Amino acid sequence: MFRFWAIPKPFQLMLIRTTLGLINTVSLLYFARSVQWCFGRETAMFLRYILCSQFHFFFYLSRPLPNSFALCLVMIVYQRIFEERYRSAVRYATACVILFRCELVLLFGPLFLGYLILGKLKTFGFDGAIAIGVRIAAACLALSIPIDSYFWGRPVWPEGEVMFFNVIENRSHEYGTHPYFWYFYSALPRCLLTSVFLVPLGCLSDHRVPKILVPSTCFIFLYSFLPHKELRFIIYTIPIYSLAAAVFCARIYVNRRKSFVRKLLNYGVILHLIVNVACTSLFLLIASKNYPGYDALTFLQHHHRFDARKPVTVYVDNACAQTGVSRFAYLHDAWIFNKTENLKPEDLQHFDFLTLGTYGSNLREEVETKFMKYHRPLFFVNAFHEHKIKTSKSFPWVYPSIVYKEKAAILKNKNYRF
Repeated sequence: MFRFWAIPKPFQLMLIRTTLGLINTVSLLYFARSVQWCFGRETAMFLRYILCSQFHFFFYLSRPLPNSFALCLVMIVYQRIFEERYRSAVRYATACVILFRCELVLLFGPLFLGYLILGKLKTFGFDGAIAIGVRIAAACLALSIPIDSYFWGRPVWPEGEVMFFNVIENRSHEYGTHPYFWYFYSALPRCLLTSVFLVPLGCLSDHRVPKILVPSTCFIFLYSFLPHKELRFIIYTIPIYSLAAAVFCARIYVNRRKSFVRKLLNYGVILHLIVNVACTSLFLLIASKNYPGYDALTFLQHHHRFDARKPVTVYVDNACAQTGVSRFAYLHDAWIFNKTENLKPEDLQHFDFLTLGTYGSNLREEVETKFMKYHRPLFFVNAFHEHKIKTSKSFPWVYPSIVYKEKAAILKNKNYRF
């Protein structure tokens, strides 16, 4: 369809991300509506405020990743649970696990176990949780396997392969590792920002909140056994922890007129949202400079736009592939892009251009020592490297400083054919 209407690839990506973002936003609004039904209007209001003041949750809403696809269904599962429609929640949870993210069984398992123990959800029988799960799983497999096998060109169930790779072969460490508690001391604080301090207070404000937090916390503890960790793997828990903070904020807001202390606490609630927005602004600036692979390839294709119809060969290394280079960035259909990993410098001698990146800070030195025999640097791309907190003797006394380093480079073959 995109080819028929001759829609440029950047606009294709914008259209796809807008659609995905709207779907997830609608599911989030349904979730907030169920929170209003369960906890009250003020809690739902603060839940929306808190989530909008955070960066990472909305950052992932529109990203074309399996986690973003699954997020929509996770929100619907919680909506159904808050509305006490448990069998419907089982249906959506099963579809989410089979189609998008198999590890979510670690979230839904503890979540539904409590309702099974309490007798709110039947285990056996035609309308029991097991029977519903088996029927939905069979239907999803019948849908997933033929379609995915067609596009992959071989018989495949994608989530089955993911589970085999991570659980049976235990090879996730090949993509990097973090300590066991990384999600708790790094990922969650970055996602929740200052709202993280209100989560325990929310647990003390309403006895229902700990029961809601337990499955998400169990999920993170269990998932932490996987050596490879990424923030997006636990993005589904952010609305639940934000809900705990929203419960406390709502309690303070409703009782703000009852004493001077509560009025001060209400100002603190407002201040924490302002600080969240300030941190989100900083994250937004960093994110705009965090995709050197895309910047490098876009500049290369624009710089050589007159060669658009020639069979130019471009190699894209792993670092650039993970910092913005996707099929939507391939603007020239005649160009041949190669992402084969672990190639040696001598294996790259026949490529017209090399798109190289790094996660360190010595890219220029690496290029000059390894790749200068057959190629020469065309340009380097500066991108985010780290941020520091600096102090000064004048206002504002303490301020963040962003450090940029060369993170991507384009190399041109010395015998460029065109």
